[in-house]
Amino acid sequence: MYLVIDRLVEALTSGSDPILSADRLGPKKPAGAVEIPAIVFSLRLDQAQGAGLGRFVRAGDSIVQSTSIIEVVPSLDTFSQNLKFLRILPLPLKRNPSSTGSTFSANDLSIRNVTQLNNQIDYTFTDKPTQPTEYTVKTATAEIIFGSAQTFGDKLEVTHWTVTWRDEILGDTFRGQIVMEIWANSSNQSRELSRRLQDKLRTSRSLLRGKGFVGLKPATLKPAENISHVPVVGSAFPVWIQALEYGFTFEAEDGGELSSGIPIKRIDIDMDDFIVEQFSVP
Repeated sequence: MYLVIDRLVEALTSGSDPILSADRLGPKKPAGAVEIPAIVFSLRLDQAQGAGLGRFVRAGDSIVQSTSIIEVVPSLDTFSQNLKFLRILPLPLKRNPSSTGSTFSANDLSIRNVTQLNNQIDYTFTDKPTQPTEYTVKTATAEIIFGSAQTFGDKLEVTHWTVTWRDEILGDTFRGQIVMEIWANSSNQSRELSRRLQDKLRTSRSLLRGKGFVGLKPATLKPAENISHVPVVGSAFPVWIQALEYGFTFEAEDGGELSSGIPIKRIDIDMDDFIVEQFSVP
């Protein structure tokens, strides 16, 4: 819920006419007269209703070219014990988007021996390799097969096409009422801040939408009153308080960062509170 308030504070303090400085806005009541004027926020959320997807877990983003320098040594992730087979990473293995042929070729996956920087050797793609510098690709197992064993300790530059992946995107929707209490030193200051706040919220709809507020509609304007506020620590002080209440719908998304290139093995679907159900594919 703090995210809703934080985003609203960002909107109210941005632009050429900020309401107040950011330290004067938030879910905290002033503890003394020196902290006035201020706007204090509080939220009341509606109970979740309806049905919909709760989140999307991992998604392929785009086809990209990947280049790796691999040392010729036996490993679970790279070369076989006989140094004739090389596992391709990262997966999945993809064709070059500009390829026109029906099968894999050097245009989709290329290899170069870069052991000696001044004497680099380009390998040749062929269906039936017989030489150390010849290779083919077994797409079913994502393996490179050489014509004969590679030299232990050499370094190969392998370039192929794959897919970038993004971490799960978590979507949250909040609906309810937000109360904005204006704390002022006088009735005139209270009235001025109230009008400026309403004008800012009415004229900054695109900015608010960019902050996640799908809807923000006025609901209640309470009368301004002059009271003596007694903080937990310190002396009582006079203050003018007026509350504005708005109904809001707020959407937020977290995640979606680039992650490691592993294939999607399962998709989890969570429904919201109205329908308590979960299912996965497969």
